[in-house]
Amino acid sequence: MQRSVLTLLVALLPLTVHAAPPAPAHFFAEDVSLTECGTGEVRALRFFRVGQATLASARCDGDLNPPLRLVFRYRREVPGDAFGKAAEAMIGRNMTDDAFQQLKPRLQAFNSHYRDIGAGDVYQLDYDADGRLLLSLNDQPLVMEQGDDFARAYLKIWFGERPYSADLKQALLGD
Repeated sequence: MQRSVLTLLVALLPLTVHAAPPAPAHFFAEDVSLTECGTGEVRALRFFRVGQATLASARCDGDLNPPLRLVFRYRREVPGDAFGKAAEAMIGRNMTDDAFQQLKPRLQAFNSHYRDIGAGDVYQLDYDADGRLLLSLNDQPLVMEQGDDFARAYLKIWFGERPYSADLKQALLGD
């Protein structure tokens, strides 16, 4: 009798299931077609060429509506924690402090998935119309966050009023 009650109680407990992020190749609906909008050099400290970035979107109209994809191909080693630190700093300088503080726990959780990379590695960010933002490394999904607020804040790194690089922003947008 006790075993039956215990089994019933366990069966009634709510389950928290975190689904694995989808592979980048299966992230967008099959009918989504992306066009390359622009490509630019990624530089560290405005001098060192570390890679190349490409923006692709369903519409290259500069308003950054999803679906869109940002691809970063690297030519040299970059420590994983450098990505998270830079992302947080760039987002912070493109938002009000209150808005940034509200997003900060989600940003830190997302950024904790960056890995050390080397020459030939490719980071990819996919933003879908349903508000999902997927981070992948070499076609392997690392983390996904839900919410247009988060995705739009994250894109401010490259496309905000005070972006990582004004030259890169211009090149990606095809201006």
